[in-house]
Amino acid sequence: MYQEKLKQVQKELTQTEKIIADFFQNHSLEARSFTSYQLADRLNIGQSTIIRFSKKLGYRSFRELLEDLSTSLTEEKVKEEIVVNEGTSSTNQKIIQQYQKMAQLTLEFNPPQVIDQTVSALKKARKIIVFGFGNSNLFAEYISNQWLKMGLDSFCSANSHIIFSMLSQFGPQDVLFLISESGETPEILKAARIAGHQNVTVIAMTRIQKNRLHGYSDIVLKTVNYETNTRLNAMTLRCSQLCLLDMIYLNLYKTDFEHYEKIIAESEKLLDYKYNG
Repeated sequence: MYQEKLKQVQKELTQTEKIIADFFQNHSLEARSFTSYQLADRLNIGQSTIIRFSKKLGYRSFRELLEDLSTSLTEEKVKEEIVVNEGTSSTNQKIIQQYQKMAQLTLEFNPPQVIDQTVSALKKARKIIVFGFGNSNLFAEYISNQWLKMGLDSFCSANSHIIFSMLSQFGPQDVLFLISESGETPEILKAARIAGHQNVTVIAMTRIQKNRLHGYSDIVLKTVNYETNTRLNAMTLRCSQLCLLDMIYLNLYKTDFEHYEKIIAESEKLLDYKYNG
């Protein structure tokens, strides 16, 4: 997974970190036997830079990075990019491979403590606003409805003016959950700024690459994508977003399973009575 992780943060690397990445690219066999101290000495850079590089790629340690690098070298190289003249079976298999990698990367770039922080903030929230702009609003509506069924006071709207108005009445006991692929959408950033002014907890689900939304957020959930050279790419970003939303939903559900199970059952019973009774 080393190469896939590197792609996710390539544009965010410092000049010194690029030296490390280039060394791994050109001397991967040799690099596997180095300690972080030895590599730092070889490249004439600080050992702390080696550690930061490892963590930027989502590894818990430099040793874990080397283990993954070693595994990557022994794996069979499979061309995963979809091309025009291939068969349906080949395309479908490549889509599965891409989704599997994106799900694994999403897991590794979002450690358990981040999911736990998110779950804790949502569970304690008096009210929750979920806001996504454009295509992201579909996911905002989906997760807001799921939380509403669980008994959480969750609200979603595609109308930014309604969101801004509601946020002006929110406070420290409330949560704003933002979904933004770019992290640069003006309406999303404005909502985050208003929330910050009101001391509302801001949880953002956005791409791993640095963006302005990161700076406005108390908790950042990082999505990843599979970049290709053509437009023939699977909707892997959506896969990453759905993985994160399911991680949050199910881990929240687990915190008080019987309570949430009862609320959902009662809600479904009322709906069934209303439309069939």
